[in-house]
Amino acid sequence: MRMGSGRQEKRGQGLTLIEVIVILAVLVILVALLVPSTVQILTGARRNVTLDEMENLKKAMIGDPDLKTSGVRSSFAYLGDMGNLPSTLDDLVTQGAQPAYAFNSSKGVGAGWRGPYITLGPGSDAASHRVDAFGNDYAYSITNFTNAQGQTVDAKVVSLGADGVAGGAGNDEDVTLETLVAETTATVTGYGFAPDASALDTATVTMNYPASGLLTSPTTTTNSSGFYQLNNVPFGVRSVSFEPRLLYVPGSAKGTGTGNRDVEFRVANFSGSPIIVGTLQATFTATGGVSYFRNVLWNSASAYTCTSPSTVIESGELIDNTDFADQTVAADANPTPPQRVVVDASNVQVADIKIVGSGTEATIRLENFRTGTACGATSGSAMDMRGASFSDVILWDPTGTIIVGRFSFITPAPGV
Repeated sequence: MRMGSGRQEKRGQGLTLIEVIVILAVLVILVALLVPSTVQILTGARRNVTLDEMENLKKAMIGDPDLKTSGVRSSFAYLGDMGNLPSTLDDLVTQGAQPAYAFNSSKGVGAGWRGPYITLGPGSDAASHRVDAFGNDYAYSITNFTNAQGQTVDAKVVSLGADGVAGGAGNDEDVTLETLVAETTATVTGYGFAPDASALDTATVTMNYPASGLLTSPTTTTNSSGFYQLNNVPFGVRSVSFEPRLLYVPGSAKGTGTGNRDVEFRVANFSGSPIIVGTLQATFTATGGVSYFRNVLWNSASAYTCTSPSTVIESGELIDNTDFADQTVAADANPTPPQRVVVDASNVQVADIKIVGSGTEATIRLENFRTGTACGATSGSAMDMRGASFSDVILWDPTGTIIVGRFSFITPAPGV
């Protein structure tokens, strides 16, 4: 019987050349399919990083409106400190010639650069804040314009996309991030009141805030309702203060002197500056008919004295700065301090401000009301000025052009 050979064929020990070629062809096809998709994914990721970077640039410029302390916005970044947007993106990280930050304790407001306002990550170079995730420089502009939505734009940052060329579509499309004027600048309004809760008429209102890193204090005046308005106030922590003109001290008017022929009243200075009076005018109606007064005392010192028949003073007549001796009411030793205001919207209504403190007072006495037109103390009949109405008392500065006090009162009637 024939026995078979002891050798066996061994198969599957390796790949044939054809098989290798087929596998390589498959791999090439897979790579060809995957590479564009991978590039697209990486490019899209860079676009998302660019968007995040642009948002961080905007927060470095105007702060984060979502950061609050006790419910009040506390983040205003570069705008809050400098009072304007940066001229270049480098201003956010390098002080250069920008004024250093300083706090004014009397006005309760600071101004100046205290950056950097962007924290550069590990390994970042000095220009990384200027370059998008595609390696292209951002385009930055602070030229105002109106966008397609009709909004006024204060600044914009633009990335030219993956291709670094204006226009494009998909990941090549430009990315623009706008900062609106409504996010940077406000109209601030409010009301001011005297200690007796009457409206502060023609009081000087000062708003304190930075402009180009330096503290500025523009002013306006209140109207007869105590209302004031200040425009173009940059967002941030600001302060507002009042310098009221001389105020009538409520209840101070009275008839006095022999037969109550004199009228005495007091005024008060609640401002932090002295006020000088150089002109006086009083419009009045006495219960006994037409009358004239002859002298004015200011804190018991003579401010005006009748010298001839033509110099008796009738209702509404002006005692100008050539006849009236200048009088000074000293500044209030403890004036109402500036009120802190958080400007965080395009229109800000400040809480009502009421002037407080004791003020510095002066006593004014209009003497010798009589019916006659001569200076003498016996000219005509003496008038009892109790119940007289002073509808308009005006005090001017020494130039006679600026009103430093204006008020009205009625002297108490007999028995009141």
